[in-house]
Amino acid sequence: MSTSSDIIEAFLLPLAYIAIYPIKRDWAVLLVAAVAIACVFVGLTDDDGESLAAVVVNRAMTIAVIIGIGFLLHRVSASERQLFRIATTDPLTGIYNRRHFMTLLGREQERALRYGNTFSLLILDIDHFKRINDTHGHPVGDEAIKAMAGAASAHLRPTDIIGRFGGEEFVVLLPQTDETGALIAAERIRESVARVSLLTGEQTVRFTVSVGSATFARRAGLDQLVECADRALYAAKAGGRNRVCTGRLVEAPVFIPKLAVA
Repeated sequence: MSTSSDIIEAFLLPLAYIAIYPIKRDWAVLLVAAVAIACVFVGLTDDDGESLAAVVVNRAMTIAVIIGIGFLLHRVSASERQLFRIATTDPLTGIYNRRHFMTLLGREQERALRYGNTFSLLILDIDHFKRINDTHGHPVGDEAIKAMAGAASAHLRPTDIIGRFGGEEFVVLLPQTDETGALIAAERIRESVARVSLLTGEQTVRFTVSVGSATFARRAGLDQLVECADRALYAAKAGGRNRVCTGRLVEAPVFIPKLAVA
């Protein structure tokens, strides 16, 4: 005849692990394991006529199985988190890669259309990046890219999202931000990058960034939004670099230069 503890071990424990698995948090696995082990110890008093030695051996084996399942769940969850990180982040900077950033941008567009919100997009490009690589070498160029990502991230809100589009080009999603707010954020980033200095032997490498900005319009798609910000970036480059230009989505993209102090 099965005891109550046998029922807990046979049915409730697997169900508990199945229930907490989608959480993918180590504390959830540990909590279920701790409760299960506590139930096993309580079951020591419910021996169903078995000898004490048999009960102890049985419970020890059960605890070993619980710990083993918990360990496997921990490893699987950790592996999934690692795979997700590899699939969604840029290996050099640790920020989001282009594919995942575009996924998040699409979700923000859906929220904006549903709730009537707005958001803005920044595209940033390191000025004269080829000169940095040619003069100081690609390792210094990589350090410049990492420093750029760090300087930009330090001046973003927790809800803002930054990604690397490729090479020395970055993108920033600013939820709940209109054209004026995007310009303020872009200026903060531009000024922060201008203060960055990289030490390479006896030389100090400094660089600047140009920024193109565009704000979401309900009649425009994401491709148009990205193109508008990208064309604003090129306007900033053509205007002398180390500055911000704002693109405005109307019937055709119009760029309103907001010149920074070089």
